[in-house]
Amino acid sequence: MPPAPDPAGPALFRDWPSLLGLLGRLPGGVLLLLSPVLLLLSPLMGLYGLARSARRVAWRLFLRDAGSVPVRDPDVARVKRLRTCAAFAASFADVVAFGTVQDISESLSDRWGALLATPWLLVVTAPVVFMLFVWGASPGRRRTMWAALRASLRQLGLFVGTLLLIVVLVVAWSVANPSRLGGSVATWLSFGFLAAVVWSVFLFLFASAAVARTGFGAAAVHPAAPPVLATFLVWAFEATAKLPSGPTPIAYALLIGGPATVTAIAWWEIHRLRTRFGVRLRGG
Repeated sequence: MPPAPDPAGPALFRDWPSLLGLLGRLPGGVLLLLSPVLLLLSPLMGLYGLARSARRVAWRLFLRDAGSVPVRDPDVARVKRLRTCAAFAASFADVVAFGTVQDISESLSDRWGALLATPWLLVVTAPVVFMLFVWGASPGRRRTMWAALRASLRQLGLFVGTLLLIVVLVVAWSVANPSRLGGSVATWLSFGFLAAVVWSVFLFLFASAAVARTGFGAAAVHPAAPPVLATFLVWAFEATAKLPSGPTPIAYALLIGGPATVTAIAWWEIHRLRTRFGVRLRGG
């Protein structure tokens, strides 16, 4: 059995309980009473099982080795969490005070869009940033950075593979066309294809969340790579962002305040890497 995710890791990737394990703790009489309800909920339980399986695979592929980063700074991590909570609270308060139901829907849609777009921006920008750090490093440090870079490129390839898996399954489904067989065989084949496609979609979503968090293992290439990438990404998204609801001063404060605070924290993190941990931009 693969090792379970770190309990101290991101909440999305902490180990999810097994439904069979939870149900096994209930007395037999209670299970018998609940059986009609469980039968009605069986499709949702099946989706949970697929999501749980895809989450574990995504964790093994993209996050299992994320704990082996060269530098950990609890103070920076704490400030980042506070900034994230403050940004969410400010956006929520703005929508509640000045927005409409449509604004709430657009805000949620924008967040999903950012989650799905972040890995593809990283696909384009991360190799460039990595190569700049490798080019600026000392000859003795470059060998280690090249090894870490190969691992990051492997993650990039695996991430692209999660999307290609969906395409391959959908194409295979259309080519095989199980409905031509008729009978129960066609039903079970269609059900199997559908379950595989749903599982692959879950895998792609979890992989997107993992890659957006680690930047394809950027910290292993150079400890300063994650804040540099974060700065670029936040301003890239802001260039296409819509002005928030509310009075103009508040709207512009929210529009500029988000990326400005991310940039400030990123450069403070780089300063701490240099002054407290001896990490040099040109040396790693």
